[in-house]
This record gives sequence, C-alpha cells and structure tokens, in this order.
Amino acid sequence: MALHDDKFQLLSYTTNKSKLLRELPFTIEYSMYLTGNDNIILPTPHVKDLGVILSADGTYTRHISEITKRASMMVGWIFSAFRSRSAEVILTLYKSIVRPILEYCCLVWSPKEIRDIQALEAVQHSLTSKIHGMAGLNYWDRLERLGLMSLSRRRDRYCLIHVWKIHQKVIPNDVGLVWSENERLGDQLVSPRFRYWADRASSVSPLAIGPQLSRTNSLPRYPYSALIP
Repeated sequence: MALHDDKFQLLSYTTNKSKLLRELPFTIEYSMYLTGNDNIILPTPHVKDLGVILSADGTYTRHISEITKRASMMVGWIFSAFRSRSAEVILTLYKSIVRPILEYCCLVWSPKEIRDIQALEAVQHSLTSKIHGMAGLNYWDRLERLGLMSLSRRRDRYCLIHVWKIHQKVIPNDVGLVWSENERLGDQLVSPRFRYWADRASSVSPLAIGPQLSRTNSLPRYPYSALIP
C-alpha cells in the first residue's frame, strides 16, 4: 500500500539543546526522513496528534499555551453572551465547555513547570472572580465557596485514579509501573527512575514522575483491594 508523503510529519526528539549544532548543514541529513518515493520529510518542531501538540524539546509548553488561549477565549464568550453572573449559570457553562479544554488528555501533558501550572490555573482564577458574590475573596476561598478544586489538584486525582486502575488490571500497564509487596503497608508502588538525559522529556507527565506517583503509597490500603474477589 502506497503512503501519502504529504500526510506525514516528522518529529525528532533530541537531548542536545545547542542551537548552533542544529543549524549546521550536515545535521539535517541525520534528522530528515527519506520515503520510498525518494521524497524528503523534514523534521518539524511541533506536531499535533489526537488533539495534543507534541514538541521536539520533549515539553508540552506549546500545547498548554494553545489550550489556555482557547479556554480564555471561551470564558470571554460566556461573559459576553450571557447576562447572568450567578454561580449556577456560570459554573454550568464552565464545566461544560471550558474545563474540558483544559483537562483533555491531561495525563499525557500534565505540567510540572510553575509557569505552565499558573497559566492553566489563571483561566479558572479569572472566571471565578467574575461570579456574583465572589468579589473580595481570594482564589482559594472562592474555590471552597463554589465547591471546586484547583485544576492542579484535579490532575493529581486523575493520575491516582489511572494508577489505581493499572494496579487492579482494569486497564493495561502501558507505562511499565511496578509494585513491591509489603506485609505491613501492602503493595507499594516503586517510583520509576530515569537517566539524566531523559529527565526533561519524561518529567512533563505525572505518570513518569516518581514523587507524584509515590502519593499512591500514602492512600489507605482498602482502595487497592476493593476489586479483588
């Protein structure tokens, strides 16, 4: 079956961050791809796959920037199209058409950089400040009053649920997590270790961060055995 070369994009991950090396004439020869039709596919810095933007530097900053921009535009549309500022109306719209943008596939791109976390949180921060009765309250008091969690806490929750499903064999263990048995504490998740050069590329996802994954070891023992017959 013939492949359509114009439908393919090439993303080349590299651990060398030297801009000078990437611009050398011979460097492109080692990163380009030659198809069966003798067509050359050159690497691109960003590729969008299933709604997630992948970057050649191994981070998801570009993706986070794009979704925060889309979500902010949607928040602006809500306040321009609807006169009501009641919590019931605004939160219904927020949970329906804004928050899904900020959380789609977040297990893949969940950030650890402070600037990315704050950029995502700023969308919810801005929206909650415009709800009737929330003036004068700080962000965390608004979340408590409205019954919301921070987006960062919600991503941590998704990560814990995903790890629990892997442990219970509800979903495949496609990230290679390993547990060790402990007579007193039960099954303990072994935090994965990465080589130094892979630290930056692997650290952007919560499923690849040892300290975040180790939070599952602080959960009560009963969730681990809840589905065991």
